Amino acid sequence: MLARELRGGRNLHEAIQAASSLPSLQGLGLDTLVARFASGERLVEALDRWAGELDHPDGDLVRAVVSLGSVTGGALAGSMERAALTLRERAGLVDEVRVLTAQTRASAMVLFAAPIGFLVLLLTLDPSSSAAVFTTGTGQVCVAAGLLLDAVGFAWMRRLAASVTR
Repeated sequence: MLARELRGGRNLHEAIQAASSLPSLQGLGLDTLVARFASGERLVEALDRWAGELDHPDGDLVRAVVSLGSVTGGALAGSMERAALTLRERAGLVDEVRVLTAQTRASAMVLFAAPIGFLVLLLTLDPSSSAAVFTTGTGQVCVAAGLLLDAVGFAWMRRLAASVTR
């Protein structure tokens, strides 16, 4: 959006103001950035504060590109287009990782639920023979160890899937 506005002849302040009015960009805090410009705050300082408040790597990239372009006077529209491409690719990779880790999350749920489901099924189908599981010390230790290992395996798989998405 910023690149398009800059190529259309608007200056950076006007381009940011136009972007702040878009509903899809409302959550980015661009309106506070526009207000800071209007109050006389310098562009680089306002961008630094904005990126710090946004606390997102995408904000840091936009801040760096706009700050560098405004300080050096380079072709800011082209730099913004390349930054936008980078941001779109980054978002695409995040989505792809989320999809690929969905199988791991589903496997964690199945591996967690299967032993518990099997125990419930065993108790339902043959309560008399499965009573030894809960009345003997060995059976109780086996059930407790199985449930503990089941929980550890579930937590481990969730942790592995979460570490990939970070």
